[in-house]
Amino acid sequence: MAALVKIEETVELPHPRAAVWPILSRTDWINRAIGLPPVKYEIQPVPEGGTRVIARARLAGVALTWQEFPFEWIEPKSYQVRRVFLSGPLTEGVMGLRLRDTSGGCAIEIFAHFTPRNVLGRLIARHVLGPKTMRDMRALVRHVSAHLSGRQSRVMPKLPTAAANPTTLALGLQRLRADHFPEPVVARLNTLLTEQPDVELSHLRPFAVARRWQADRWETLRLFLHATRAGLFNLSWEVLCPNCRSTRLPRTSSLRQLSRVAHCDVCNIKYDAEFDKSVELKFSVHPAVRPCDEQTFCLVGPGGKPHIVSQLYVEPGQQRDWDVPELTPDLRLRSLQVKASTPLPAADMEVVCHPERFELRVSPTRSKHPKVRVANPNAFPVLLALEQHDWDDEILTASRVTNWQEFRDLFATEVISPTEQITVGAQVVVFTDLRGSTAMYNRIGDAPAYALVRDHFKIMHDVVAAHHGTVVKTIGDAVMAVFSDLPEALAAVRQMHTQLAGIKSRTGEKLELKSALHTGSCLAVNANERLDFFGSTINLAARLVEHGRGGDLIITDETYWRDETRKFLGTAGDPGVSEEEHFTGAPAAVKFWRIPMG
Repeated sequence: MAALVKIEETVELPHPRAAVWPILSRTDWINRAIGLPPVKYEIQPVPEGGTRVIARARLAGVALTWQEFPFEWIEPKSYQVRRVFLSGPLTEGVMGLRLRDTSGGCAIEIFAHFTPRNVLGRLIARHVLGPKTMRDMRALVRHVSAHLSGRQSRVMPKLPTAAANPTTLALGLQRLRADHFPEPVVARLNTLLTEQPDVELSHLRPFAVARRWQADRWETLRLFLHATRAGLFNLSWEVLCPNCRSTRLPRTSSLRQLSRVAHCDVCNIKYDAEFDKSVELKFSVHPAVRPCDEQTFCLVGPGGKPHIVSQLYVEPGQQRDWDVPELTPDLRLRSLQVKASTPLPAADMEVVCHPERFELRVSPTRSKHPKVRVANPNAFPVLLALEQHDWDDEILTASRVTNWQEFRDLFATEVISPTEQITVGAQVVVFTDLRGSTAMYNRIGDAPAYALVRDHFKIMHDVVAAHHGTVVKTIGDAVMAVFSDLPEALAAVRQMHTQLAGIKSRTGEKLELKSALHTGSCLAVNANERLDFFGSTINLAARLVEHGRGGDLIITDETYWRDETRKFLGTAGDPGVSEEEHFTGAPAAVKFWRIPMG
């Protein structure tokens, strides 16, 4: 075998690693920017869990085939990928970056290590491939530095940017102006659609765009929804894998096309779609406005898994030291080859990977930056991921968006298939009703009573929409609304009571509102071509509102003791009183709290 060829170079930047890492970890973007070809991947499942990946591409007219091993990385210190070529002049290549702090910012160490198969391979590695890699990466890193300094608008150089159709674009922007969007907002969207590279416009997250724009996230989402109606965007639904938190499934243009069960080919696992967690709404530029290249240039690099702070690949029978980042309570250790995940204590330890569980041999010495040694006694490789337990807050889940009245008003036909029932793991349910409305009709007559009730419905609708919830349905004088955020739901209930207290009929008749709130899981279903929710959480909330006396909020005990509710009660002035009730069909008495809303 020919000797290893090492090509390395260091570039210093006046920026901290924390600023550089989110950009240079986007390996798919890097491969596009330095002119590498698109890659076709063959995903082969393996029995112990996970997959084997075979990649194919053509470089300078030469067909290349290689086995792609998983990326290894430690955020924000380093990453590398190993590729074993099945034919050609090279046997193997290991490429990556190392980032280290300097007094003026950070230093980027670019490295490419090649194992030639023959003399020709050595010549190609040392005099062609290596120098070109260093030259392209050096230019890219310096461009990134210019971008961070504000001298370059684009994140990376040479990313393909297709021209927009000026007629279609102008028509769509004019429709937004007709919808009363301010000119600066329309201009900002125009810049996004005309100047950003193709790769950035194929999977847009509105909340991430809002962060970059330093704009309100809900107003940005509202812009994207109206822009979709104006023909500037397409919307699509993606079911995210709970392991890699991405998807390789075909995008669906309607909730109706979603299936309750999905499969991730890369991770080789089957999982259920969850409305409030794994079903995500994304946007892409409409092809009539601008074509968008969706070829793949890298399967899964560190930038594609921002929830994983470190990943390590351990061969069968191998032991490796793992330079893990600071261990915090929100991190957990997980592997597709090990059934049970686990948090890691902040201490020196040895981690032994068994198929059923991780065995932690922990030192009594505590440390924020512990020394971790990993042992793999199995006959198969193990891929370890140290990941953040919570999901990214910028993921616009189906629950979050369909719980917003603005979305329902614009896309009323967006419902799931009548044959599907999709789980919503966490839903905030509010029921309201009017106290004594039947007697009021008798006292003041049908027409004035109905006018008062109609005004009440408008208040309910407007308040719910203003707090990013939606009215699911009305039943008589009762209203069922859902929210994704408990503080917003509580604030909405308070405003409902306040605003309703301010209206009265010509005869001085006033309305009294009963309200109830509960949180929990439920099922999203298609009910007569409208998105509706069913389950024990919904049933209990509906029963609780019946116990309202007017001017009060009934809330379940488990929701009452949540931190968000305690903060709300701190401003309410009255902590309420607890009661119990035996409901028909319930296995035990239900404890709830009555909170004055006067």
